[in-house]
Order: sequence, then structure tokens, then C-alpha cells
Amino acid sequence: MARNEVTQKTDALEPRAQGNLERVQQRQVIAPRVDVYENDSELLLVADVPGVDEKHLKIHLEKEQLTIEGRREEVDRGRPLGSEHRTADYHRTFLVNQGIDASKISAELKQGVLRLHLPKAEGIRPRQIEVKAG
Repeated sequence: MARNEVTQKTDALEPRAQGNLERVQQRQVIAPRVDVYENDSELLLVADVPGVDEKHLKIHLEKEQLTIEGRREEVDRGRPLGSEHRTADYHRTFLVNQGIDASKISAELKQGVLRLHLPKAEGIRPRQIEVKAG
């Protein structure tokens, strides 16, 4: 029912009023492809975010939710004769357990590849216990 109500209200607008409505640009949202690796000391996320500049990349960790957001801006290179690349936003969310040391997370972006290092907390890292002869 709500959909019909909205449609009816939109149809009721006069053509002159419709031209004055705010125009909203809809951007494509892409979930970047991510590879996840684990070793004894960290989890490593490697995400493809081509065309994203570091100033348009945001990484948030709140509670147990890690979010990667990036914005690829259109570059003016002249009149396009053909274009397959569009402006887009990247968005991906992961659940992260409490075994990650949030204060030591680091990230680097190089040639469209984001490497996000999630160090394991000391308490969950495997360690070798030395055995002494007695």
C-alpha cells in the first residue's frame, strides 16, 4: 500500500513542479573482491579497489564489524569515445572476532590494491613452549 501512496503523490505533481525536484545521482555500489590470509601473527585482507585514491578510502572498525568504503572518482580525460568504467562506490563489511588487536591495525594502498593487516592479540597467538631437561 505504501508504494501506491507514493506513486499517487508523485503522479499528482504538476509537470512544472516535477522539473524543480532534487535530482539524485545514483552510483553503483561494488563489493570489492577480497582475499583473506592467516598466519601466526595476523590476518591479512587484500582487496581490489582500482581507481580509489587513499583520501577517498575509509576503513572503520566498530565493535566486531570492519567496514571498507571507497569512492572511485571520474577523471576528466576529454570527450569519451567509449567508456566501460563508471564512477562507483566500494563497500564491504566483515565480522571480526575479539582476537584482533584493534590498536595495531594498519593499511596500505598501492596501485588499486588495499592490504589491511589485522594483528592477532597476544593471548590468541600460537607460541612454542620450550621444554627443559630436568
